[in-house]
Amino acid sequence: MNTIHVPTHARRMLLLFFLVVFGTLLAGCDTFLQEDDAVEIPTRVSIDQQAFQTAVVFTLNAPPSGFESVAFPEISDNLITTVYSSVDINVFFDGHYSDTQEPVEAGYMRVQIWNDELHVARHVRIEFLGDVFSGGSSNLDVVRLSNDYYMVDTSGRCITDPATVSEIANLRPGQLIGGVEFAQPSGRKEVINGVQAWQYGFDPQFINPPAVELSNGTADLDFLTGELWVDPEHNVVVRYAVELNVHRAKLLFGDREVTGRLRYQYDVFDIGVQPQISLPRGC
Repeated sequence: MNTIHVPTHARRMLLLFFLVVFGTLLAGCDTFLQEDDAVEIPTRVSIDQQAFQTAVVFTLNAPPSGFESVAFPEISDNLITTVYSSVDINVFFDGHYSDTQEPVEAGYMRVQIWNDELHVARHVRIEFLGDVFSGGSSNLDVVRLSNDYYMVDTSGRCITDPATVSEIANLRPGQLIGGVEFAQPSGRKEVINGVQAWQYGFDPQFINPPAVELSNGTADLDFLTGELWVDPEHNVVVRYAVELNVHRAKLLFGDREVTGRLRYQYDVFDIGVQPQISLPRGC
């Protein structure tokens, strides 16, 4: 996996640079020229321009104090404190079934979650394309209103039994795609999903893996790339994306082992905007 190397002493590098330049200029003033002395042009101070520019960029784009490193073991940690939010998770797979070598024709899953913590309301919608993630399950549309739960099954029947519905209604993103135990800033900041966010880099050893069932343990996960964007104002992740290779793994709700490339991306939108949550159609 590509790791973004972060210059950890940017401020010290800048201070050292200016001290060296200032000291050199002072040294040139210690000797006064005599009438017959030749005027010598001062030698340019040699610096690593790339390192200096990197240090300047990192300093200008450093995250706020307290965010020199971050940890989100479950990627949606702290999201509850925003009261209102919406989540969009997209998962893709490209590969084959491990037992038959048959190509997976369609491997896609989308999870949308609307949160209203003030009114204890939640709407979870899960869509599948193909069966690699679903294990034969159908699309799900589930609503929680306080302690009441509602789900419409494939026949159009409204199910309100909490024992059947609550697990999906209370699904946390981290249960599906894990999180990150330790990450450091990369020196980039951008507006992501409508908020000011800072990018962080992390090593594979600090990734809490997604919900996959492996026949031979975590050695069958090969993390390739990833990115993490954090909104310090709300102390939440607003984007998280990972790409990895899997070998003989059952993915998420799937019940067949597959081998190939897995990609997933988590996005948070509408922080502080109350969603409109109502009964699903059919209830």
